[in-house]
Amino acid sequence: MGKVTQFILALMIAVLLPNFVVSISTKIKIDINKDQSALKALKVHIVTDPQNILKTKCSNNLAGEIPSNTFDHLPRLQELYLEGNNFSGKIPLSLFKCKELQYISLADNRLEGILPKEIGNLTMLRNLYLENNLFEGEIPSNMFNYLPRLQQLYLEGNKLSGKIPLGLFKCKELVFVSLADNRLEGILPKEIGNLTMLKKLYLYNNLFEGKPKAEECYFNLLSFSNCNICFVCEIPSWFDSFPKLQYLSLSSNNLAGEIPSNMFDRLPRLQELYLEGNKLSGKIPLGLFKCKELEYISLAENRLKGILPKEIGNLTMLRNLYLYNNLFEGEIPSNMFDHLPRLQQLYLEGNKLSGKIPLGLFKCKELVFISLADNRLEGILLKEIGNLTMLRNLYLDNNLFEDLFWNNFYGKSPSWFDSFPKLQYLFLSYNNLAGEIPSNMFDHLPRLQQLYLKGNKLSGKIPLGLFKCKELEDIGFSYNRLEGILPKEIGNLTMLKTLYLDINLFEGEIPSDMFDHLSRLQVLFLGENKLSGKIPLGLFKCKELDDISLAHNRLEGILPKEIGNLTMVRSLYLDNNLFEGHIPITLGNLRYLKALDIANNDLSSTLSSSKSSFLSALANCSDLAYLSFARNPLISGFLPASIGYLSVSLLYFDASSCSISGRIPGEIGNWNPNNKLRYLALNENQLEGILPLSLINYSELVLLNVANNNLSDTFPHWLGMLPKLQALILRSNRFHGSIQVSSTTFSFSRLQMVDLSHNDFTGSLPTEFFQNLKALKEEVGHEYDLLSYSVLLTIKGLVLEFKIKVLMPIFTSIDLSDNGFHGEIPKAVGGLRLLHALNLSNNCLTGPIPTSFGKLTALESLDLSFNKLSGRIPSELTNLTFLEVLRLSNNNLVGPIPSGKQFDTFEDDSYLGNLGLCGLPLPRECNSDEIPEPAQDEKDHGNGIAFIWKLAMMGYGCGMVSGISMAYIVFTTGRPWWLVRMIEIDLRNKVSSWFGKKRK
Repeated sequence: MGKVTQFILALMIAVLLPNFVVSISTKIKIDINKDQSALKALKVHIVTDPQNILKTKCSNNLAGEIPSNTFDHLPRLQELYLEGNNFSGKIPLSLFKCKELQYISLADNRLEGILPKEIGNLTMLRNLYLENNLFEGEIPSNMFNYLPRLQQLYLEGNKLSGKIPLGLFKCKELVFVSLADNRLEGILPKEIGNLTMLKKLYLYNNLFEGKPKAEECYFNLLSFSNCNICFVCEIPSWFDSFPKLQYLSLSSNNLAGEIPSNMFDRLPRLQELYLEGNKLSGKIPLGLFKCKELEYISLAENRLKGILPKEIGNLTMLRNLYLYNNLFEGEIPSNMFDHLPRLQQLYLEGNKLSGKIPLGLFKCKELVFISLADNRLEGILLKEIGNLTMLRNLYLDNNLFEDLFWNNFYGKSPSWFDSFPKLQYLFLSYNNLAGEIPSNMFDHLPRLQQLYLKGNKLSGKIPLGLFKCKELEDIGFSYNRLEGILPKEIGNLTMLKTLYLDINLFEGEIPSDMFDHLSRLQVLFLGENKLSGKIPLGLFKCKELDDISLAHNRLEGILPKEIGNLTMVRSLYLDNNLFEGHIPITLGNLRYLKALDIANNDLSSTLSSSKSSFLSALANCSDLAYLSFARNPLISGFLPASIGYLSVSLLYFDASSCSISGRIPGEIGNWNPNNKLRYLALNENQLEGILPLSLINYSELVLLNVANNNLSDTFPHWLGMLPKLQALILRSNRFHGSIQVSSTTFSFSRLQMVDLSHNDFTGSLPTEFFQNLKALKEEVGHEYDLLSYSVLLTIKGLVLEFKIKVLMPIFTSIDLSDNGFHGEIPKAVGGLRLLHALNLSNNCLTGPIPTSFGKLTALESLDLSFNKLSGRIPSELTNLTFLEVLRLSNNNLVGPIPSGKQFDTFEDDSYLGNLGLCGLPLPRECNSDEIPEPAQDEKDHGNGIAFIWKLAMMGYGCGMVSGISMAYIVFTTGRPWWLVRMIEIDLRNKVSSWFGKKRK
């Protein structure tokens, strides 16, 4: 069957036959075996078209090229709609024989090539829609010369280049022109002023430049968004050439500098102004407020600053005001809203506004949307807010409000809160709200769809009135102190999509029927409460779920096989509970799974069994990036070679503290052909053998932890080839031999945490190794750390406490203790000025303590005990003003103990076992020839905090490494809460076990 016949039959079957009746002048017999007869039989005999076949939009996924002679016999065709298909190739020239055509729509296809100049032959043409195709090249210079009736022209979304042909400006009936999203260039010609009927002109996302000489233009809409029209530097002053301009958009143009003070002086008709998404600075020019017809203002996402102009209140026609994400500060003018009766939408979030909300705002009775979030506003909301009966969206989160209802959230809410029957969105997160939620707060909010009260100090129970809001889709109560049993009435909210109840004090069992009617539920966060009992089976009927966290509770029982029904799940957090039994292999059904954490339970599995091992089943999850089943001691067997079939997306793998035995298979290096693995933890198992050389494939690896196993190998100097390795933990194995350094380009240059303790290493400490540790000598950029989070580390003696907060340098340490190293300590160690902890204890080191240690100004813990060091304690060590832990016991040190600064704080156990030492705090006094040298009175290089210091560090595990590892997941899922989850998940246990800080 020929190409023409295929096209016609497709058109008939997909469009004509199922839906329409066509009047045919005579009865004919269609011979579909002949291309031309099939075409003519359908087309030539169409005399009338009562069902508007040819005027009907044809979006039926028709594909391929349009046959060249399709339109040869349609001389009466007036309107053609073929948009929204998958047509490719060029427009057939036969189309331009249809001289009566008035309307052509071939938009949203894949048509390509140069625009046919023959379009200019269609002198009856009024509307031409060719947008969103693949047309390229210049627009034919004479294409518009004979189209006097053209009214609407859509050429946007192609690859057209060159200049706009002058013939376009002869089409004097043009009302609407869109040439946006192309590669057109040049200066807009003065002839644009000929288009006196033009009302809308879209030119954004092109390469236009210069000034359009259009002093006599009459069009009222001008959009240059995303252009280079202004030389990508500043707003030009020539916009006052358009006295009848009503619409002006220069958004997203990379415009910088201040807005010209006289820009709006000659734009009296301006109704809509869009300048968002630039880099504009300075203040809003007061001339803007002379444009009395303004209805829409968007100056959002710039760098505008200063106090909000009270003159905004002069724009009595104003409906929408968008000033969010700028640098405005100070109080909102008290009378700013007094004369804005038409105001409907107000966006002021993301500034530095302070003070109270002015009363005048509550006079704007047409307000539908208010966002004052992310500022520094304070005080209480007065009862006048009840005047805003049209309000649908209210965003007040991330401010300093303390008492929203005059009663600190105790008792009942005031009657005026009943005045919002149309309220749909209520955001009050991250304020200082405390107390119980009023029992009747939700009684008169029947339209409520989204409710967020996260990050406050709310206590008590969830009021049952909330569950009368049948349209609720999102509930957020995370980070509060709510308590009691989870209300079974949650199950009545059949529209519910997201439920955030994590980090509260809820307890007891999850109601068995809570999920039976929540078929739309997508996000469920119940983590970090005190929930007990089993997971109700109804949860596994919620087949639209994609994010689940039940972590950090007291849930128990087996993980049911029905978990495999949740085929849409992307993240599943069940860690830190009391689950037991076999890990279901039905986890392999979760093909979209990106993160799985079942750590710290009593789950079991035999990894070496390919049929019953969940690890083998997870090979079906091709997007899996985060996997942790750590601290499940009943997970046993050896790592199978099939581990190499795990997701190529894997970034984070934690199998620590299980009962895994055998060798580490070489196939482990096959996980990711793009070398993106960042975190690998196999510590606290029973592994043996050597480290597989395949690990060298992971050029993005940041942390490797194989501590506390039975590995027997020489020092893996070849790991120095990994350019981003920051933490190497080989503690408590049977590594042996000397430390050799490779001659590679990197050679551990990024290493900042080294733990080789409790092994059988021997030989001298190589100077080259310490010289290569560049990251401990100078600040090294972390360009690969897409997302870096950290913990506050407070050290008091031997105690480590971990909390979450800001980004600062990583905690750096070297631990080579409990080995057989001998010889002198290299002076090069003193060059590691960013080092925080150094432990060389329990070796056979000899010689003096290098005086260069006085340059370790960041050092906070130094342990050189149980060696054979000799000589005096260098007085230079008194320069270490951050030093909190010092252990020099059981050596051959002699002479006086330095005094002053930190040395006045250390007890005698820091020096015991050195028979030649004298002076405080030891009981032996120094002789006259042993008088201590006075300490150097050098300037303190720190902040003077000696005993209790706080160090922000990019926490290995769920801080820095997990943050880096999960950056890919966050961006691909669009879920910012992943960040918080990754940081907080099992922080204490992981950090303490990975660091292995030995404070004897």
